[in-house]
Amino acid sequence: MKFSVIIPTCEGREKEIRRLINYLLKMRKEIFEIIVVIDKSEETRKYLTNLRKKYKILKILFSKERRGRCKAKNEGAKKARGDILLFLDDDVRTLSKNYLDVLERDFNIHIIGAVSGREIKERKAQKLKKLISSRIGIITSLGEVISNFDTNIEEPKIVKALPGCNFAVRKDVFEKVGGFDENYDIGTAYREETDLQVRISKFGYKLLFDPRISVIHGEKESPEGIKKWFKWYYILNTYFFLKNFNPSPLKFCLFIYKEFLGCLARTIIYKTLYPILYFPNIINGIIYFKKKQYSMKNFS
Repeated sequence: MKFSVIIPTCEGREKEIRRLINYLLKMRKEIFEIIVVIDKSEETRKYLTNLRKKYKILKILFSKERRGRCKAKNEGAKKARGDILLFLDDDVRTLSKNYLDVLERDFNIHIIGAVSGREIKERKAQKLKKLISSRIGIITSLGEVISNFDTNIEEPKIVKALPGCNFAVRKDVFEKVGGFDENYDIGTAYREETDLQVRISKFGYKLLFDPRISVIHGEKESPEGIKKWFKWYYILNTYFFLKNFNPSPLKFCLFIYKEFLGCLARTIIYKTLYPILYFPNIINGIIYFKKKQYSMKNFS
């Protein structure tokens, strides 16, 4: 089984991608190829070009323009020659011991379409999920994704959603379901992995959360980052819900009510008014969905 590791990165992420690449090259005997999709960062391109002289498993896909995360990952997948695509965020720091060996055993079960491991990090959003539920990888009928992906359970579990920072999928399944929806390539590209996972499930494949493998995710929370997250959360989460759940007017009203309760909870936990200030962006999410739906109808 051949593993193609695909890592999207961009300008301003030079420190993170260097650390991850240097880490992965130490375990290169287990990896078939490492594909780094770079948007705008000449510094990263030059650094990896020099590394590639020694490490032929490195592939570089560079763009002078910002493609967006979904398009970058789709382009990386098209160039991949492995059986399994392993998507890593560029701020992943380490993988657990025998990570790829465990993945290979998981994918020997043919009904398994995608696998992810624990995501170990410190975030208030994770604490919020734990307050709501102890369940793992759940998508409710109102589009709420209950993650809890830093859980310490011991046995693998079939779930409805997986973490995206260390997300492995069969290449043929990825191609069959159409890859990442590039309509998520605005703002933070939030929910693009969950959207893909929903489509994988609809094709009859299972999603496996395997806590025996894990990554240390160095994602940081800055005031500006939190502000940006809330600005785009309501737009993209609304797009995700409308696209995948085709709700009745009543169900959509319940969705808005659920989002409002979440808005109040996040305001308290984050101690900021951003959740309330950006809550009206649900309207922009509706407009965005309708716009994309109209474009698809005209295209077809």
